[in-house]
Amino acid sequence: MRSNNRLVVVSNRVPPSEAISPERSRDMPVGGLVSAVKVAMQQKGGLWFGWSGGSTQRRSSDQPEVKDLGGVKLATIDLSEDEVSLFYTGYANRTLWPLLHFLPSRVIIRRDLYRAYRRINRKFAEALCALLEPGDIVWVHDFHLFHLGQELRRLGWEGKLGFFLHVPFPSADIFSILPWAGDTLKSLLSYDLVGVQTERYLRNLIDSLDTELDGTYTDGVFTAEGLSAKFGVYEIGIEPSIFQQAPDDRVRSPMEKLSISTAPDHKIILGVDRLDYTKGIPQRLRALERLLELHSAFRGRVTYVQISSPSRTRVPEYIQEKEQVDRLVGHINGRFSEAGWVPIRYLYRSFPQHELAELYRDADVGMVTPLRDGMNLVAKEFVAAQRDDPGVLVLSRFSGAASSLVDAVIVNPYDIDGTAEAMYRALRMGLSERKRRCSAMMDAVNKHTATSWSEAFTRDLSET
Repeated sequence: MRSNNRLVVVSNRVPPSEAISPERSRDMPVGGLVSAVKVAMQQKGGLWFGWSGGSTQRRSSDQPEVKDLGGVKLATIDLSEDEVSLFYTGYANRTLWPLLHFLPSRVIIRRDLYRAYRRINRKFAEALCALLEPGDIVWVHDFHLFHLGQELRRLGWEGKLGFFLHVPFPSADIFSILPWAGDTLKSLLSYDLVGVQTERYLRNLIDSLDTELDGTYTDGVFTAEGLSAKFGVYEIGIEPSIFQQAPDDRVRSPMEKLSISTAPDHKIILGVDRLDYTKGIPQRLRALERLLELHSAFRGRVTYVQISSPSRTRVPEYIQEKEQVDRLVGHINGRFSEAGWVPIRYLYRSFPQHELAELYRDADVGMVTPLRDGMNLVAKEFVAAQRDDPGVLVLSRFSGAASSLVDAVIVNPYDIDGTAEAMYRALRMGLSERKRRCSAMMDAVNKHTATSWSEAFTRDLSET
C-alpha cells in the first residue's frame, strides 16, 4: 500500500479508544478481529468505521461521530434498539453465524431479519461515504457487512474495496439453505479482493459461487453477471512479542492468585474461549470427565481452568449454552471433588492479554477444541507464550489454525473418548517431544503474524 493511500477499516463494531492505544491496549481484553486489525491501524494509521455498540430507543442518527486518536480516527454510528435486535442479534447472530459455522439446525430464517440486515448495510455505506477521500483503500471485515461493498458501489465509490471473512465458509449445500444465498454471493463481486482464512474455506466459497451464480473461476478471479472479484487465502495471526514479554517475578502468577497449585507434580489444563456454542466447551468438559473416569490417578493431581468471556448475552442460544456449561461444571465438580481439590475452576470473565500470557505459560496443556472456527488466535497465543518447559497444545481439526499448527495434538472434538485420550497423552508427554512440537509451531506463528496478514492483504488489494 502506497504511503499516500489512507487505510479505511470497516467492521460491525469499533473497539473502544483504549484498545487502540499501544500504551493501554495490553490491559484491554479484545477479540480476535480487533487484536489483529488494530496492529495495522497502529502501524499505518487511518480511519476505523463501524457501530459504536450503543443503542437508542428512538430512531438512531445517521451522522457518524469521529474521534481523533492521533494517527487513527474512530468513526461510529449508533443503532436503534430495533435495529440491534433485527440486524445484530437476529440476522447476524442467529442466521449467518450458525450457517457459516456448519450448524444448519441452529439457523433462523426470517425475511424481516434479512430486510433489516440489508437496511443496516445501506446505512453503514451512506454514513461511511461522506467520510471517504480519493485514494482511500477500504477494507471491510466480516459477515455482518457482506453487502456493504455493493452499497458503496451503488453510491458511486470507485476506489479500492476489499473484504475479509474472519469466520469459516461452509459447503455449498449448507450455504444454499439461505434463501438469499445468490444475492449474498453476488454482493461479494462488488469487492476488488475477497480474503478467507484457509484453502478449504476458499474451495467452499468458490463452489458456492459456481453453484449459485454459474460463473467462471480463472487465476483466482471469479466472474459472473458482468462482475468479477479476486479471491485469496490470507491466514490471520498475532504479534508474538506481545505474549513473550518477561513476567514480573515480584508479582504472583494468575494461577497462584487463584490458589491453584503450580507445583511440578500438579498438572494444569487451560481453556480460553468466548462463551459460544461453536467453541465446544461442553464437549471438552465431558472429555475431562471421561479422563477422570478412565485415569483415576489424575484425580487430585490435575486442575482444569476454563476461562469463558461473556458473549452475546441477550441471544437465546447463548443463554442456553451458559446454562449447559454451568450444569456440567457443577456436575463434574460434585462428582469428583475431594478435600482440598476441585477439578474445574470456572471463570466467567475476560482477562487482558498480559494476564492471559502468564496463564498460558503456567498451563501444562492448552485446550483449543472448537466445533468449527475460522482461525482461533488463542491457539497461536498459547504457542507464543511458551518458554523452556512448554505446554502441549490440543487443537481441534475443525479450527483454521490446524492447517498450520500441524504439530499440535489434533483431535475431533465430537469424539469425547478420543479427546480424553489426547488429554492423557498431552499430560504425560516428555520434555523433548514438547520442545520439538512447540518449536515447529512457533515457526508457523512467526510466519503468519498480524502484520504479515494485513500487509499481504492491503498490498494485493492495492495491486488488484
